[in-house]
Amino acid sequence: MKLNHQKACVVFNKLLVNNIEDSSGIFIGTNQAIGWSSYSKSNQGFGSLSGSTMTHAVSVVQDSDLIDAPFEDMRYITLAETGSSMQQSAIDFNAIHANVLNNGSAMDLGDNKPLGWRTARKVNYGFGKSLGRNQVKKVASMVLDDDVIDAPFRNEGIINEHVQHVEKNIRITQKPNHNG
Repeated sequence: MKLNHQKACVVFNKLLVNNIEDSSGIFIGTNQAIGWSSYSKSNQGFGSLSGSTMTHAVSVVQDSDLIDAPFEDMRYITLAETGSSMQQSAIDFNAIHANVLNNGSAMDLGDNKPLGWRTARKVNYGFGKSLGRNQVKKVASMVLDDDVIDAPFRNEGIINEHVQHVEKNIRITQKPNHNG
């Protein structure tokens, strides 16, 4: 396959993403996301609703922790490149539709190296998430969560990636929609 000496070419008309959340990504073409990291800690007495009706509500979150959600991240990432020959890629598609990309999700097209990608999350919602059409009448919610150490996260590791240094030709195109 010959791509007329292109380095990278991305051509398309339709990329639909409704919702993308923590530490998620859409990677198109040639990408190196070296040391990704995402930490989250959330205490919400109520949480979230969408198209809601809510009447008599009581929500309590106490969360009396001595140490709350400690994060320890010790990663060593190395990316070494070595010589090689030329690579060529061609990716054809009609459309990309992503309704939801939740925590730590990805859509990848092409040559991608998301090496140290990681995420951690700790949640106390109390009421919780409620999306869409809602009607909540008499509501009471309570979360106490009395921990000495609450949700400790520890990421430790070594990532070695030996990549061949190549001249890359990547062509990503959207096929035309002939249905109107």
